[in-house]
Amino acid sequence: MRQLGRKKISRFAWPFLFLAIVFNQLPVTARAAAESPVTRATLTNGLRVVILRNTLAPVVTTEINYLVGSNEAPNGFPGTAHALEHMMFRGSPGLSAAQLSNIIAAMGGHFNADTQQVVTQYFFTVPASDLEIALNVEAIRMRGVLTTEALWKQERGAIEQEVAQDLSNPEYLFYSRLLNIIFAGTPYEHDALGTRPSFQKTTGKMLRDFHQNWYAPNNAILVVVGDVDPTEALATIKRLFEPIPRRAVPARPKIELKPFKATTFTIDSDLPYGVAAVAYRLPGYDDPDFAAGVVLADTLDSRRGELYSLAAEGNALSAGFDAMALPKAGFGYANASFPQGQDSTALVAEMKRVIAGYVKNGISADLVEATKRHEIAEAEFRKNSISGLAREWSQALAVEGRNSPDEDIEGIKKVTVADVNRVAKKYLVNDAAVVAVMTPRASGKPVASQSSRPGADICAEGNQVGAAAGVGEKNIESAECTGVEGQPRRNGAG
Repeated sequence: MRQLGRKKISRFAWPFLFLAIVFNQLPVTARAAAESPVTRATLTNGLRVVILRNTLAPVVTTEINYLVGSNEAPNGFPGTAHALEHMMFRGSPGLSAAQLSNIIAAMGGHFNADTQQVVTQYFFTVPASDLEIALNVEAIRMRGVLTTEALWKQERGAIEQEVAQDLSNPEYLFYSRLLNIIFAGTPYEHDALGTRPSFQKTTGKMLRDFHQNWYAPNNAILVVVGDVDPTEALATIKRLFEPIPRRAVPARPKIELKPFKATTFTIDSDLPYGVAAVAYRLPGYDDPDFAAGVVLADTLDSRRGELYSLAAEGNALSAGFDAMALPKAGFGYANASFPQGQDSTALVAEMKRVIAGYVKNGISADLVEATKRHEIAEAEFRKNSISGLAREWSQALAVEGRNSPDEDIEGIKKVTVADVNRVAKKYLVNDAAVVAVMTPRASGKPVASQSSRPGADICAEGNQVGAAAGVGEKNIESAECTGVEGQPRRNGAG
């Protein structure tokens, strides 16, 4: 499962805001019954462990986060991390693929994985009584992976089908092109999908070496959330994982962002509607202005805002603002869809006019405060499932480099309207924006059956469940692969 950077803001569900406010008014003792303090530890081999006891249901989710993704892929092999993720379900020394599937089926749990640009994650949700089994599986997989040429040849066919599916989807091509332009010359310029020519050249040995280099305990964070005793869980983790030796981890590629000039590109689409976008670079997770950028992007996406009015007034089929983030930078884009036959030029001009108006006149204080309240409410909603809570902690620690998910919320609370308008002036520069237009033109070719745009999940061959913890969720078929808005994911549970 390949993921792009996570979108930290979303279109909020207004009716549920009251529920979040009520939840926040509950006595501390009532809330603590479901969620207890965090247990943290670093093993002697460098593995970082976070355990949260949560009695919401008699289950437990384990999520092992390897701090490696497509950014660390060898030159010319952009999908190496994605390919290894697939092969992790083909078995490890001492645990065959059939045994892995049978164990999960016997427990009645779900398991899946995803690859992003900065992290690869493997998650299990099982009955709480089976925690040791899930941990033992992950310890075995950390030690090694079966990547014979015969096994890789089998899995390569599945991953190449995944590539073919995405490349037949104009919305995926649209987004990938934006990524390539905005982050040109850096590892951020491609997602984790990979290419068919590079997979044809990839060998089993290359994947074993990638595992040896990056899947070290000192390059991983293990998150455990559920109805478990933290002391007993930590003792089990130490017994299973601490014998795995620490290994040297290669140097990571540097991210050196370059200025980009105003650019316009178009692609043809078999879809019955077109999409126009105006894209801007935004602060990344590491930037002190990240929280202000989140509030800015979500305010621009508000249904009380002028972008949404383009649809309400009949000038577009839909309109809004989407954004994604990576550690060193993010990007966002005003977007509007239009019917076949409509000229996109006027729509692009209208979006630029709206953005320029916000930059010149500022965003109102009441809209900023409303957006902040929505962010805080969404953070509470994401705690309403055990797997969701595990995803939140994994995202905060492994992707964003935080100490806990609460740091993002505290950052949001501190954002002022002056911060938002300052960030708008700095980043929303129309003269340096990327304009992208997807024009509807029937080609007679088959169209991909599911969307690859930011906010849509892509699960081509998942075995079980990809637990979600994001700002948007979408279930796809029986696999129940769930995605995070702004974060298309690549499933490797082949």
